[in-house]
Amino acid sequence: MEKLTTILEPMTELSEFANLQDIIENHAGVGEVAAIFKEQKLVIQFNLLQTSEDELKQLISDHGYQIKSTNTER
Repeated sequence: MEKLTTILEPMTELSEFANLQDIIENHAGVGEVAAIFKEQKLVIQFNLLQTSEDELKQLISDHGYQIKSTNTER
């Protein structure tokens, strides 16, 4: 599994952050999503055979969230 870490532009509502976590968890190829609200960080484990880093970043953007930075570990 690959691991994508994203830092998002600040969100004010915990429920909004939890909603984004649910959206990502339900995406094909995603294993586990660790969400750290205080740091506005998502750590996404995903299967590279089913989805990609670019697809996950697009998913986040498509739902109206802005990414400040990313890091991928293979």
